[in-house]
Amino acid sequence: MNRRDFIQGVLPMGLAPFALNGIPMRVLANTLMTQQFSCEDIGDRAIVLIQLHGGNDGLNTLVPLDQYSLYRNMRPVIGVEDFGARKYITLDNNLPSNQQIGLHPDMVGIKDMYDEGMAHLVQNVAYTNMNGSHFQGTDIWLSGKDPATIGDPVTSGWFGRYLDHRFPNFPDNYPNPNMQDPPGLELGSHVISLGYHRQVGIPMGLTLTTDPTTFDLEISGVGGALPNQFPNSDYGEELRYLVDMERTANDYADRLNLCYTLGANTPGVNYPLTYHTSTAYEYNNYLSPQLQTVARLISGGCKTKIFLVRLTGFDTHSNQGIPGKPSFGGQSALLYHLSGAVKAFYDDLAGLGLADRVVTATFSEFGRSVYENSTYGTDHGSSAPMLLFGRGIKPGVSGTNPNLSNVQYNKLQGYQHDYRQIFTTLLQDWMGANNGTLQNVEFLQFANQKLPLINDSFVDANGQSVNFVADTSCDPTPDVAGPTAIDTEALKVYNLRVFPNPATDFVSAGITVDTMMPAQVQIHSLTGGRVLTRDARLYQGENLIELDITALAAGIYTLQVWGVPGQSNTRLLGSSKLIVK
Repeated sequence: MNRRDFIQGVLPMGLAPFALNGIPMRVLANTLMTQQFSCEDIGDRAIVLIQLHGGNDGLNTLVPLDQYSLYRNMRPVIGVEDFGARKYITLDNNLPSNQQIGLHPDMVGIKDMYDEGMAHLVQNVAYTNMNGSHFQGTDIWLSGKDPATIGDPVTSGWFGRYLDHRFPNFPDNYPNPNMQDPPGLELGSHVISLGYHRQVGIPMGLTLTTDPTTFDLEISGVGGALPNQFPNSDYGEELRYLVDMERTANDYADRLNLCYTLGANTPGVNYPLTYHTSTAYEYNNYLSPQLQTVARLISGGCKTKIFLVRLTGFDTHSNQGIPGKPSFGGQSALLYHLSGAVKAFYDDLAGLGLADRVVTATFSEFGRSVYENSTYGTDHGSSAPMLLFGRGIKPGVSGTNPNLSNVQYNKLQGYQHDYRQIFTTLLQDWMGANNGTLQNVEFLQFANQKLPLINDSFVDANGQSVNFVADTSCDPTPDVAGPTAIDTEALKVYNLRVFPNPATDFVSAGITVDTMMPAQVQIHSLTGGRVLTRDARLYQGENLIELDITALAAGIYTLQVWGVPGQSNTRLLGSSKLIVK
């Protein structure tokens, strides 16, 4: 039995979710940050992750307008129309043709945020050997690991590892005057997710409900004194783990109640609660109260670093669209909930003077199939977009529209961005994590593959130019050299052979090494963007790795082999020019 099963089955009251209530009091709004950020300013920042549970359909979220005819042929019933009151919303006419996007018509709020310079859309996000399982796919996204190296069961999550490094020896000596709040908070779930778990010890987060009931009644229901001694057995270790969880919940109870009581939401901001389809079926918005609670906690002084909220229902195998009314249906309601809730959340934060402190990112375990199915839905697919929001987010689009001509087994082939590139960028450029922290998160290999997501040219309401990119010197933990820093005395650069070269469909990378190690083959475009990744294991002696490059356009690329990816001794083993014709 793994730990998560043990927690749910043996002692569920030890993880009773918090419920917050109190009389709201408007706190003094913080002023907008000026040109220079202090370490205290960066220390006040937070990330809100929105899990779109079930696998969101990226092609109806961001319609590829440069291939619209092909898109409609693949989706004759559920495809978003290009005419009428429910036609797609053109995102930005100034984008290149291969980035022209039509937003789903229920994404008005996200269009408004893009026009306000507070949204960035990242196309074609995935990982090598995309997993089509809801459970394993979610574990991969939350663990921050590659499916080739992921354990069973998975024992830690990437934000748990980050918070563990950022707040060492938790929960001992916490809360303290410098960190009074739980490092992580999860809403909308009764059990803490894998993302907050770390290698050793209790998770770095707690769960919250959004129901306005009394917190003290929840805690008092546990009853009895907690034990101080534990049997020397597996059961004893699990019991110790649960007792630590219970003590942590008690330690933070009063503080979270205080933040919620002192906090407020901006008057006049309405979070959308329901959605009526053309069939009069009403969908409830479960995301709005979660984000509303997050805004209220932050306004009350909560300094939690990573919030996780959840919107479920994206497993749209049927009734994603309605014959004759393609832009209505289950996914339409969910996109309306997402778009309206996020817009209200940032309107709320702006009214509280807190919009500079929070960035938000969506993720989903996978995208959907390219062709619609016979029940007017879509099945499990591969890559999908990620959406990022906030005043600190640089507006724009990363990547080009997915190639609808490159489809196998009803799935998009290839991807442009590894999901860890986005999370690495947020940790380093927004939260100020140095390379030492990235090493502990196991994201160090992505430090030189970040995306331009954090705003470096924002003009605030006072006309002041603001650079939101964090100074990593504010990270209080030890730093290490980046992944491209190679100790030439200790590390050997091996001879890399690439053939055939030029190549058309397949290319082989041959490399001989003197020790066994995990490795990663990467192909980069001339602009530096990574266009292909393949994980491998090198054995002592000669190794041959074959790569499918049929998705690459003709041009000149750089093929690199990296050894021991994600570890402190990550290094470049070899690099070669590759010509694709």
